[in-house]
Amino acid sequence: AGNSYLKLGKAETDTSHIKEYYRLSYEYLTDELTKHLKDQIITGAVLSNVNNIVVSHTISDVLHSLWHMEPHQLIAEQGEYGLTTRYENPRMLGSDRWAALIAAKHEFQGNVCIIDCGSAITVDVLTDKGLHLGGLISPGLSMSRQSLGLSTSRLPVVDQESNPGSSFFGINTRDAILGGTLYQTSAYIERIVTEIKTEFDNNIECIITGGDAALIQSLSLHQFHPRETLVLEGLRIVAQDLYN
Repeated sequence: AGNSYLKLGKAETDTSHIKEYYRLSYEYLTDELTKHLKDQIITGAVLSNVNNIVVSHTISDVLHSLWHMEPHQLIAEQGEYGLTTRYENPRMLGSDRWAALIAAKHEFQGNVCIIDCGSAITVDVLTDKGLHLGGLISPGLSMSRQSLGLSTSRLPVVDQESNPGSSFFGINTRDAILGGTLYQTSAYIERIVTEIKTEFDNNIECIITGGDAALIQSLSLHQFHPRETLVLEGLRIVAQDLYN
C-alpha cells in the first residue's frame, strides 16, 4: 500500500515470480479489492503499508470477510532474510524499502543500489554481506510538480499524469514545470548513482523501480536493472517463507 495507490500482486506458492498484479485506487478500495479477490483461492497474504492505518484496516476487513484471514504486516527486523540495517530504529525503515531490499538480496549476490521512483524517491544501498548502509529520501516527480502550484501564487498545480511537450524548453508554464522537474529529478539521481558507483569502484549493480522509473531511466547515462514489481517480489519471498 503506497502513497498513491495499492499494488496487489498474486503468486502461486510454488513459483518464483509474481504471476500478475494490479494498481487499485484508494477511493473505492473495498469494492476494488473484493472484485479482484472474491473468486480466488488465497492461502496467505503479506502487506507492506506506508499509507495510513485506515488502509490497513480496510484490507484486513476485506480479507476477513472473504476468508477469515488477517494479512501478515511486514516490518523491518534485524537479521531477517539475511539482512541487517544501519537504521537507528529498524522499524522506522519503510516496509516497502525493506521488501525491496529482500528482493534485491534474493536476486543479486553483490552490492546493490535501489532507486525507487514513486511518490517519493528513495535510494538504498545494500552490501554483498546483506548490510543496508542507509538511504536517501526526496520528493518524487508528482510531489515536486504539485508543490510548485501549492507553494506559489500563480503557478498551476500540474496533473501528475502529464508529460512534457516535445520541445526541450517549455513554451508554456505547464510544460516548463513538467520539463524542469523531470530534469531536476533525473540530474539528482544521476549524481547520486555516480557518487555511489565511485564509492564502490563500480562494483555495484543498480536497480530502478517505481511508477516514474521508465521516464527517469530514459534520461540516464547509467545502466539500470528495471524491476517493475520489486517490492511485490520481496513480499512474495516473505509469503513463501511464511506459508510454504
